Amino acid sequence: MPNATPCQLPPGSRLRDSLPRIDYLDSFEVPSRTPEQDVVPIYAAVFGHLPKLFKQLLVLRSHLVKPLGIAGVSYADLAQPIDSGRNYVVGDKIGRWTLFAKHQDELIAGANDRHLDFRVSVFRDARPRIVLSTVVMTHNTFGRAYLATILPFHRFGVAKLLGDASAAGRI
Repeated sequence: MPNATPCQLPPGSRLRDSLPRIDYLDSFEVPSRTPEQDVVPIYAAVFGHLPKLFKQLLVLRSHLVKPLGIAGVSYADLAQPIDSGRNYVVGDKIGRWTLFAKHQDELIAGANDRHLDFRVSVFRDARPRIVLSTVVMTHNTFGRAYLATILPFHRFGVAKLLGDASAAGRI
C-alpha cells in the first residue's frame, strides 16, 4: 500500500504565491499511476473519500469551534459528492472549499476566515507524482493557537487521505 511521504513544495507550484504571507507549509507526495489525469478528478479522489472517523471528527470540531465564530461542516456537507466531470472556474465551491486557481498541473482551493486563511494544492508533475500541499496564514493569536492545536491532526489527515487515494488506485 503506497503511503504519502513528506516532501518539498514542487518548484512549479503556484501555492507559495496564493497568500500574502505563509506561516505554515507542508507537502506530501505519492507516485501517480495516472499521470495524464486531470487535476479536478485528482482533487475529488483525495478529498471526496473521507473515512467515517474523519467525518465524525470534522463534525465534532465544528460543534466545538462554532461558539468561537469558526465556520464548520455538517454530515450533509460532507456527504455532498465532488463532481469530477464539472468544469470548475475560480470562485466556485469545489467540495467544501472555494476554488482559487486551476491550471493544467495544479488546483488550489481553500478558505478565508477571521482567524486564518488556508490553501490546499493538488499538484501533478512529470515524475509522475501527486503532491498535496497546504499553506496557512494566521491573522491573530487565536489563529496561531488554533493552528498549533490542529497541526498534528492535519498532518496525519492529509497524509492518510493522499495515501488512501493512491492505495485505492484513484490517482
